Amino acid sequence: MSEFYKLKYYVIEAFYEYIIAENFTIRQSVDRCLYEFGKQISEGGLDALAVYSTLFYRAAFHSADELRFFRKHINKLNCLFSSELCHVLSGDELEELTYEIDLINQRLK
Repeated sequence: MSEFYKLKYYVIEAFYEYIIAENFTIRQSVDRCLYEFGKQISEGGLDALAVYSTLFYRAAFHSADELRFFRKHINKLNCLFSSELCHVLSGDELEELTYEIDLINQRLK
């Protein structure tokens, strides 16, 4: 498993853990994960892309209305996605990432 997928896995696990164990809403869970994975986000690069895409895809899937609260972060996600970073991803990783980001942007409108 690539490092990109490993980080996505940890983000998914934390996201649902907060919803189930802590009884958080989608928005609260995203907020908490943004805090918990703040180091990865602040470093930018593929780690930030993995965290952002995973969190906002889950939010878009479960409660698209919540995305409006994270517009600033989604703008950062789109900037990271349009950068040169994606050239180091495998075909499968890039395909999954493109699907997630397309859904996020569709649901944000």
